[in-house]
Amino acid sequence: MRFVSKLNFKQKVELSEMMRLSPNFKVRQRAHAILLSDKQYKIDDISAIFDVDRDTVSAWLGRWEKSGFDGLEDAPRSGRPRKSVSSSPRRQSSIEA
Repeated sequence: MRFVSKLNFKQKVELSEMMRLSPNFKVRQRAHAILLSDKQYKIDDISAIFDVDRDTVSAWLGRWEKSGFDGLEDAPRSGRPRKSVSSSPRRQSSIEA
C-alpha cells in the first residue's frame, strides 16, 4: 500500500483551502486525493471515489511527493490553448416573438 508522506498542519490547511476554493476542478480533486491518502485511504478507494483509474491516482500522489503544491497543477501542454467560452460570439436565436 502506498500513501503520501505524513502531512504537517500547514500542508493540511492549505490543501483543504485549495480543495474548497481553487477555480480549477482538477486541482481541487488532486488536493482532496492527497488529503484522503494522508488519512490512509488506499489508492483503489481513492480511484473509486473520483471515478478515475488507479494509475491516475498513483501519478497524483507521485507528483505530490516530487513537487509538492506545484505538482497539483496541470503540466504545460503543447499545442494551441483552448478558446474560452466567453470570447466566442453568442448565437442569436432566430425565433422572433
